[in-house]
Amino acid sequence: MPNLEENLEYNRRYKEVLHIFNVSLKNNKGLETVRSFIKAVIEYYDYAIELFFKKLYENKMIDEIPDSPIKRYKKIIEITKDKELEESLKYYKLLKLALNSDARIINEYRKSMVIKFRTLSGEEFEINIKILKDIAESVKKFSTIISKYI
Repeated sequence: MPNLEENLEYNRRYKEVLHIFNVSLKNNKGLETVRSFIKAVIEYYDYAIELFFKKLYENKMIDEIPDSPIKRYKKIIEITKDKELEESLKYYKLLKLALNSDARIINEYRKSMVIKFRTLSGEEFEINIKILKDIAESVKKFSTIISKYI
């Protein structure tokens, strides 16, 4: 298995997240752009975590790869016991919820933009520009940390 720097798909997904944040969200603070960012972050995390488990499986360190993304998320934290890794993944579950929730945007196209999400169970939460920036920073941190394991 090639290391992360040589994995073209990994690099493409990582660069896509950063591009959407640094370019698209700076120019267009619309709901669809935010949804694209959330989707790209989730796909990046899922892909990187899957690579981690493939490496463990190939090296016969685990018997099977967990079958769902949320099981892989829980298992990677359990296996590594790395607090920094866990911290860098803190937005993962929130973003998964956001992707499958009803959303409405307040102050669209402005710096004070807020997206209000409502889950099927009625739970509500908000994401603003500062949280989106924190998410982008956590992706960068995760990239550095996960490269130690893959």
